[in-house]
Amino acid sequence: MRTFAKRALVSLAVAAALTGYTATVQAQTQVNTVAASVQTINAPSIRGQVVSPEGQALQGALIRVLGTNREVATDRQGRFRIDGLPAGNYELSVDFIGYENQTVAAVVTANAGQEFLFELEQLAVERIQVVGSRGGQARALNAQRASDNIKSVVSSDFLGRFPDANVAESMQRIPGASIQRDQGEGKYVNVRGAPLEYANVSIDGIVLPSPDGSTRAVDLDTIPADVIAALELTKAITPDMDADAIAGNINIVTQGALDSRGRIMRGSVAMGRNEKGNGDSHRVAATFGDRFGERENIGLLVSFNDSETNRVTDNIEHTWFEDDGVFLPEVTEFKDYEVKRSRTGATARLDFRPTDDAHFFLSHTYSRFEDYEYRDSLVIEYDRFEAGSNSVTGVSGRTTFEKEMRHRTFVNRINATQFGGRHFLDNMTIDYSAAYSRASQKYPDRDYLLYRESSRPRVAYDYSNPDFPTYQVLDSNNNVVRSDFNFPLEDLSWRRYERRFGESEDKEQSYAINFTMPGEWGNAFSTFRFGAKMRLREKFSDEDRMRNSVGAGAPAFADIIIDRHSRPFDGFYHNGPKMIRDYVARYGSLFENEDYLPRVAASVTGDYTASEDTYAAYAMNTLAWDNTTVVFGARVEHTKITGDAFEFDADTEEAMPVSAKNDYTKFFPSAHLRHELDNGIVLRAAYSTALSRPNFTDMAPYFVIEDRETGVGTIDIGNTDLKPTFAHSFDLMAEYYIEPLGLISAGAFYKDLKDPIFKARSTFVGGEFDGFRMTRPENANSGELYGFEVNWQQTLANLPGFWSGFGFLANYTHTQSSADLPFGIGKTDLAGTSKHTYNLGLNYDSERFSAQLAYNYRSEFIDAYDTANPGLNVYWDGRGTMDFTASYKINDMFTVFTEASNLSNSRAIRYQGDRTRVYEHEQFGRAWQVGIRANF
Repeated sequence: MRTFAKRALVSLAVAAALTGYTATVQAQTQVNTVAASVQTINAPSIRGQVVSPEGQALQGALIRVLGTNREVATDRQGRFRIDGLPAGNYELSVDFIGYENQTVAAVVTANAGQEFLFELEQLAVERIQVVGSRGGQARALNAQRASDNIKSVVSSDFLGRFPDANVAESMQRIPGASIQRDQGEGKYVNVRGAPLEYANVSIDGIVLPSPDGSTRAVDLDTIPADVIAALELTKAITPDMDADAIAGNINIVTQGALDSRGRIMRGSVAMGRNEKGNGDSHRVAATFGDRFGERENIGLLVSFNDSETNRVTDNIEHTWFEDDGVFLPEVTEFKDYEVKRSRTGATARLDFRPTDDAHFFLSHTYSRFEDYEYRDSLVIEYDRFEAGSNSVTGVSGRTTFEKEMRHRTFVNRINATQFGGRHFLDNMTIDYSAAYSRASQKYPDRDYLLYRESSRPRVAYDYSNPDFPTYQVLDSNNNVVRSDFNFPLEDLSWRRYERRFGESEDKEQSYAINFTMPGEWGNAFSTFRFGAKMRLREKFSDEDRMRNSVGAGAPAFADIIIDRHSRPFDGFYHNGPKMIRDYVARYGSLFENEDYLPRVAASVTGDYTASEDTYAAYAMNTLAWDNTTVVFGARVEHTKITGDAFEFDADTEEAMPVSAKNDYTKFFPSAHLRHELDNGIVLRAAYSTALSRPNFTDMAPYFVIEDRETGVGTIDIGNTDLKPTFAHSFDLMAEYYIEPLGLISAGAFYKDLKDPIFKARSTFVGGEFDGFRMTRPENANSGELYGFEVNWQQTLANLPGFWSGFGFLANYTHTQSSADLPFGIGKTDLAGTSKHTYNLGLNYDSERFSAQLAYNYRSEFIDAYDTANPGLNVYWDGRGTMDFTASYKINDMFTVFTEASNLSNSRAIRYQGDRTRVYEHEQFGRAWQVGIRANF
């Protein structure tokens, strides 16, 4: 903690020093008073809307009634209202970063008030007209500045600078967020080094379920980046937010037609290539939105996007074991992937404002992700190691080689539908919502065809270069028979034919209502808010496996190969010919006969159904003075869980259904402070509490027994008594918003964890299964997660001429964690904790041209635990990627662009315990796209 405190103080000092430089910039910014259109309304209130010169609603503008403690921020439609003002004359100021501030006179009488339309102008300091992301990022920074709690906000325009295919990849650009990849693409998000399940994900406030039956973490590769209007990462939650967010809440904000004036018509199309395999890619997107009605108070916006990429991935994986203090390779798998991935997304939102005091909306978001792949595998199983063998060199005296062809398709879908409304009454605001969300994952086919090499030869291995080990097939006299794996075709014979079918579904209904009441608390303006929410969630997972291991009449290996060889890693390895792709169509009728039998154990043990109902209520108060805001309150959640699974004896192949129930109630207090200094620095502090519920699969009451007859068998068991992980979080943040557009921030955080969850190995003591080895999820005692983050992003519009188009971003997050392991067997880092994560970017915007070069890096982190032998824990090695984008505006309607990703050609490495024991090495290559955007 002492080292952490020193680092935090150093980071804050650096931010303070940087602030000293930029204060000069802000002091040179001239603020003009610009007239606003105004009309009288029949209510003692000041209301209005703030828009850009193009008519885009500006969220996060700070509206202050000077000389009072009244301050509000505009909503997503740029609207604000200040009710309950005494009759009198006022001065109203509008403050929005990147635009000229406005100050106007306002009059309120006992029966009337005024409604303003503020059309802000860009700061005169910007000497060139810019395109690119500056307008959008101004809106995001203002929304972040106006927030009462700690959050990071980025706009779609800003994210459009990066060649990100999905929401996970977009998240990596935010301070404190890092991603985990699959086949080179972002899939999951770690927030501030916490495990994946510690953050929840929502779309427009709807918490999303997970397509994956094994985790609560949401596969964010399912959701295309094109659906984003903005991304919000809330790092310190308030009582009106769902409590299952120890690390925070990731909220995907979509656009509505009432968010801007005028018709919205835009689209884009792009084509590209992937370096490995020369695979094609494409992406198309279109959006239409408009206002209807005499008062243009009905808004409809629909959008659609579709993308596809075809790539080859080179992969080699090894598993290791320890024998009498020596680590040895157990299995090596070469996996040659040919992958087609497609994403489809659609959003629709209908808004209706019948009066200024009522607003209704209906929205739907749909995302579909399909992974269609062929995998040519060479599997090496080592056995009978000869004397002197170790983790670097050795000889396997009896080695099994298998050639496998796998064809797999899986489809993820996420749907979210929400209806809601808001009503302004004389002394209260009521808002409510009803939502239904559903996530599913299906495997319509997961098929395997396997042949085995018959000689079981001796093999010498050399892991001196752990990323590219070498092998030699030896004869009995130690002569090298071959140094590749292109075996004679007649040496391989049929082994098995297998098919799997599976699906999981996670769906939730939620109903919420909130009441907001303004008032006075001493000399502070008070906003008291309270409400309730009900979440009803159901999840199931099911898999069926069938296998033919007899293979009567199976074709010879020579009859099922194609005229292509597996030569991964640019030909470094030669693994022989590839196998036919349509083997199910050709030979399904041959193998699917009386020998095609269910694999009962594998089919039953992963099946479960569960329900989780959560009932919540909260109360919070926001007190506002001239420059200070305090939010405090508490939330209470009661959770009821039921689960059904199977008790299965693998020896007798008997399955018995079992059920379990559990419930608990948790209390979540929190307090947040926001204070703005006269020089524009915003200081924040927060205390919040949250939880992370166990994965459904860990709580399912399954009980799987194997090798009972030996008397020392194994048991894999769920834990229906698992407790949720609970956290007390403490945050400090300092932010300086730079005119015309920029931000310097520095912050520190600490999370005190209780009952972290690990999958632990232990030994049964007493009873029927005395001495059996058991694997079960367990609660440990405690843990902690802490770190700091710094962020600097700025446009250099104050520079003269050409140089005013430049801008940059740099953010860095340092995290550390420590947690007890179950049964007092030691400590470990939390899964996902990278000590170092950073982004660097240099951008340029001019009247027609825009470009950005960006680099993202995260250091190593633990991925999976082996509680019986920490030396076999699995880690991801550090990885950095460099991306480039550029665009040119042809005219007011059309812009051409190009994107390049992974220019650094970085690779993904996992290892077991030590970097010399590689667990997985994967390469993806670079990718390029060119396209055109149209805005009508």
